[in-house]
Amino acid sequence: MTADTYRAAALEFLEAQGTAATPHIFGDLLSHLRGVEALVREWGGSDLLALVALGHATYGTDGFAPSILGLADRPVLAQVIGEEAEALVYFYASCDRGTFYAQLEDPATKLGQLRFRDRFSGQDLAPTAAHVTQFVDLTYANETELAAASPDGPAGWTWLADFCRRTRRWASPSFYAGAAALLQMEH
Repeated sequence: MTADTYRAAALEFLEAQGTAATPHIFGDLLSHLRGVEALVREWGGSDLLALVALGHATYGTDGFAPSILGLADRPVLAQVIGEEAEALVYFYASCDRGTFYAQLEDPATKLGQLRFRDRFSGQDLAPTAAHVTQFVDLTYANETELAAASPDGPAGWTWLADFCRRTRRWASPSFYAGAAALLQMEH
């Protein structure tokens, strides 16, 4: 299937799952997912990462407990968006953020030292450089979309600006620049 076919299937799936009526911070879940996808595309992300953006909350996240599907239904999402995109959705959703964010923010941490804790299985994994960058890029888009949608705008999201500054080395340059612009950060 083409990227456009997968995207259309993902949007159809999300609408069928009632995401337009699912409450999310500052609005509904579908609007948030589409907003994250738009930022990924605007910042030069791949078609794969854009699909992951649409599906990133399917199993819930460490910051958003509701889920669209249970883990036993992973094959359902894989059929909709493809196995590679589904694996990245799972990777993003399974992150124990308290453990992983601290490592990403520590300037002394090297790639080989990173340990990714799967919050569903409890297993610790050594992520690849590509997975780290995709994770950080998606985190920037996800959290920045929320900051931009917040009633007071991004000004109060100083924690996110600090997170972006401290994790910049792991991010794609265009994603850091995009987040910095939306958060009105001084480089």
